[in-house]
Amino acid sequence: MTTCGGKRFRASVTFLRLKLGKRRSASLQVLLFALLLAACSERKDAGLTAREWRTWQLPPEGATLPTPRSLATGLHDELVVLDTAGRVLIYDANAVLLRQWHMLDTSVGKPEGVVILRDGRVVVCDTHYHRIVYFDAEGRWLRNFGKEGEGAGEFIFPVGITKDADENLYVCEYGGHDRVQKFTREGEFVLEFGGFGTEPGKFQRASGLVWHQGKVHVADAINNRVAVFTDAGKYVGDLGAPQPPSFALPYDIALGPDGNFYVIEYGAGRLSQVTPAGKLLGRLGHTGAGTGEFATPWGLCVDSRGYITVGDTKNRRLVRLRL
Repeated sequence: MTTCGGKRFRASVTFLRLKLGKRRSASLQVLLFALLLAACSERKDAGLTAREWRTWQLPPEGATLPTPRSLATGLHDELVVLDTAGRVLIYDANAVLLRQWHMLDTSVGKPEGVVILRDGRVVVCDTHYHRIVYFDAEGRWLRNFGKEGEGAGEFIFPVGITKDADENLYVCEYGGHDRVQKFTREGEFVLEFGGFGTEPGKFQRASGLVWHQGKVHVADAINNRVAVFTDAGKYVGDLGAPQPPSFALPYDIALGPDGNFYVIEYGAGRLSQVTPAGKLLGRLGHTGAGTGEFATPWGLCVDSRGYITVGDTKNRRLVRLRL
């Protein structure tokens, strides 16, 4: 039972480990309930001002205009974008499109989660195919690893990926077996941590993650928090605990060159800036389609110059800003 605007609502969600279609249905029920809670929360826009704000759309795919999902910063501040057409798009540091290619198959679903290795390889979470796919810098397929399952090196829906200083890979997934798995750069399983639930150290739709100074910070979307682990998998606490910032469906997290974290909130249409200790420095935006606004933003990245790029999904645009 929850209260919104003086009215009471009853909502209950049973998240069962079912086959693919029912997993999606149950996950959607959880997401819709979380959006209801986020809509009832108090709007707080104060704090951050964008000194620069630029938007652009992705190239069309036939008669359709795809929307951006996951983003990453590549070599020389290149921008890598995954979209709802199942494409990988590479832009240069000035947002000029350099090249693009399609995933191996997109009939079942589109990918979420991408990272770039120092040798230029592009590593993508092929979400609905339960695998990780490697491409070279020009988009030529190299190899896959993973299959559907709950064992080591298996996945339900992998949606986020990051790397540490040694280029070990951390992959988060959801679908009833929500967890993070750690692999070597070449995909050899190292360990896993997390699990599905609301308890400390558990996840409900682990959606994005970033490594910083020996710790992995995970955007735990439906639990509305950022959970922190050592890179050996030990749960440390939530970012900012015992008084963590309030988040409304945090979908992705990135580290800026200023040493602060940036969190994009799908449910609130805003960007939050947080110190590594979890102190909220400020927020920018709310749900809308204008300047300084976002609508169900999905992913973000921050380049070495401090430019923040947001996948402003419902608005079908990329937003590049500077604070």
